[in-house]
Amino acid sequence: MSPFSMLRMLGLAAILSGMVIVQASAAPALVHSEPMSGQHVAAGNVAVKLSFDTVIDPFRARLLLFGPSGAPQLLPASPTDDEQQSIATSVALAPGHYVLHWRMRARTGDPAQGTLPFDVDAITAPKPGSHP
Repeated sequence: MSPFSMLRMLGLAAILSGMVIVQASAAPALVHSEPMSGQHVAAGNVAVKLSFDTVIDPFRARLLLFGPSGAPQLLPASPTDDEQQSIATSVALAPGHYVLHWRMRARTGDPAQGTLPFDVDAITAPKPGSHP
């Protein structure tokens, strides 16, 4: 039997035996956030954006915001682009310390989660006679 025939038979046997090649998958990793961890932002409407290193399932994303009162607030978020590697939302926030808890899944189902602490500062009016 020639080497070519032997390879052909082995290939056919592999197909017939139901061998499946499993695609490697990984949990999404946060690569950028707005606000960034530890950042101070001005009170008011605060934009929140999370970007990941892989395609996420935006319909299984969960964002919980814990504010100064300690009560959790579920934030709705939407994909920001066709690649679906980012989600974004905005929320009106008063001054205080906040922690955003995020939970994501890759399209393959692999979960990831993390926390993002940040502070919201009061908007201060300029002092009379001062220059910006």
